[in-house]
Amino acid sequence: MRTLTLAIVVASWAAVVIAQATPGLSPDDLNAAIAAAKAAPPAAYKLRGPSKPVTRQPNGVLPPEVAKTLDPKKILTFGEVYTPFIRAAILARKAGAGKPFTAADIPADIQDSLTYLVVVPWERTDATGPDRLVDAEYVVLTPTGSTERAQTIQPAWVKTDTMLLRKILGAAVPARGMVAAFPRDEVQGGRDVVIVYGGSGVYAQRVEIRAADAASWR
Repeated sequence: MRTLTLAIVVASWAAVVIAQATPGLSPDDLNAAIAAAKAAPPAAYKLRGPSKPVTRQPNGVLPPEVAKTLDPKKILTFGEVYTPFIRAAILARKAGAGKPFTAADIPADIQDSLTYLVVVPWERTDATGPDRLVDAEYVVLTPTGSTERAQTIQPAWVKTDTMLLRKILGAAVPARGMVAAFPRDEVQGGRDVVIVYGGSGVYAQRVEIRAADAASWR
């Protein structure tokens, strides 16, 4: 079993290294991104869903003062999704029609085949002032509903702020948030994005990636 686990870890790490070293788009996909940018202003895909809190409480029940602030019927925006395609389209739109846009115009910092999840702070409805927004501490992927540690998919890398991405892609990127990068094939329908916040009373939120949404993320 230990040998099998080690093999899985090595294989997963190899996939991450390949994703980081692989150019994000084929020539055909880059041309499609440029065409999409000319047709309409491109924007990141929204990571949205109902509140599905995971708590530190051993019985899995939220404290009443927290539970009353959460509406499971309300659809919330937890962040944004930046695929290699949408990153190229945003850059092509920024470049304008003055000169041809090529793969060389994509900065090396984001020229990879990873999908970036930008997770915005949790907004508390029971607080005001600086305590109202609670930043994410880390982000992982799991099969939908899974709590098995062995099934957790860790990000290839994490940045604790969006400064670099905003500098490259522009002010449409959330000013406050965490960026977690995953291999594109891992961000798919049937997975949850599990966002862990600090000090909010809500230990984490599960955001289901719906198959229809994942299929539309070019």
